[in-house]
Amino acid sequence: MNESPAAEPVVPGSHAEPEQEASTRFGRLRERTDELELFISGLLAFALLAVPGYLFDIWARSSLHTEGMYFQVLWFVFSISVGMCYVLAVALIAHLTVRGYWIGLVGLKSHFPKGIDWDHLPQMGPVSRAFMRARDGGLDGSIQRADRLATMLFSTTLMCVQTLAGTLVMAILILGLAMVVAALSGGSDTAALIFMGVVMAGLLVLGLLPAMLEKSIARRQARGQSTARQQRMLQRVLGGLQRVPLMRLIQTMQLTMQSNLRSRFFIVGYMSAILVAILLGGLQVAGSVKFSLFNRYQVVTEEAVDHGMLSAHYESMRSAHDQLLPYPMIPSDTVSATQLRLFIPHRPQRDNTLARERCTQLPGGRNDARGAAAATAAVDCLAQLWTIQLDGKPVDLHAFVPMERRDLDMRGLAGYLPMAGLAPGRHDLHLLWNADGPTRGGDRRREYFIPFWYAPDP
Repeated sequence: MNESPAAEPVVPGSHAEPEQEASTRFGRLRERTDELELFISGLLAFALLAVPGYLFDIWARSSLHTEGMYFQVLWFVFSISVGMCYVLAVALIAHLTVRGYWIGLVGLKSHFPKGIDWDHLPQMGPVSRAFMRARDGGLDGSIQRADRLATMLFSTTLMCVQTLAGTLVMAILILGLAMVVAALSGGSDTAALIFMGVVMAGLLVLGLLPAMLEKSIARRQARGQSTARQQRMLQRVLGGLQRVPLMRLIQTMQLTMQSNLRSRFFIVGYMSAILVAILLGGLQVAGSVKFSLFNRYQVVTEEAVDHGMLSAHYESMRSAHDQLLPYPMIPSDTVSATQLRLFIPHRPQRDNTLARERCTQLPGGRNDARGAAAATAAVDCLAQLWTIQLDGKPVDLHAFVPMERRDLDMRGLAGYLPMAGLAPGRHDLHLLWNADGPTRGGDRRREYFIPFWYAPDP
């Protein structure tokens, strides 16, 4: 009787011993990879869906107080962070779904090792049975495909998050340097934008340089010319890129997937996910500003309510949905007191630009006065930007005072309009910002209509 040769024993201290131990450890780790994926996905997937709401609240409160480069920094941090949360959450939920399907297949395999019993499907005709059988990969094939898809989803998700995180860090650094350049050039945003454009163009060239050098090397080799100089330059560029931690972090994962999948489709899908993630922040902001992104209001249109009643004009009606609408406001749509408080928010992103042009008493649009003079200077400046009428009669803004509203997280001007002499019933406030401004753009002319009903106490 022939005996199979026994496996050669591993001699302690030999070279094969550490290799076998490493293989064993990797095998054990691979057996637990699925558990680790499920644990991470389950822990993060649904929790991340709540994070964008908190980020939006923080950004909305902070953005009302800033302008220029400071606003851009906040916007980059918000948009990329929100996109990162949404992409990670959706991808991890998809991963949980696929991994759950995989678990179901593994369970079926343990109870029905042979898979589908085609002979016990009498309700299926012979043609349909033959067609389905020819295209069915069996439980083993389905388990393998589901496992592969889940792993690909998990790895691609991590790559997208790492790319977005790296983009966020790079954007903050570039914007921070741009702010320094702007400060050194007297607060000019133009200098900051030029600096950002130069840096972004340099980064684009640096990213394309390896491919350009490879093509140059190929052309010179085809002509029989020396390429030693080009190769040294390419190696220096690649060596410099390798010093970027993000590049080293995702390189192995990206090249592994790119080389084992259709390269173009992978790159398109990968970059599309990054682009969608960045756009999600803007979509959330648009959804907050607009009453509804998808609607069929053909009669009560946006133009109609702009000249009717908006909840953002009444403090008693404002909600979280009006957080990004710093409109002039009064306490309520009905007034019974003898004085009506009107609050006009000061929005640096819009007002500061006009203040630099029109408020000649404030050098550079900055109010450097002290004491009561600072309050007077603020009122005099903003009075040049606003025109107010009550029932068609002008209202003097110089009687207003600067006010800080911690409840609204805003600063602005507050004035008390006398109601004595007004007849009970409807009255209209008409406010106009930048009356001589253009019809489009950030500094365009803006009108606000605030109807209210005066009902004095008997």
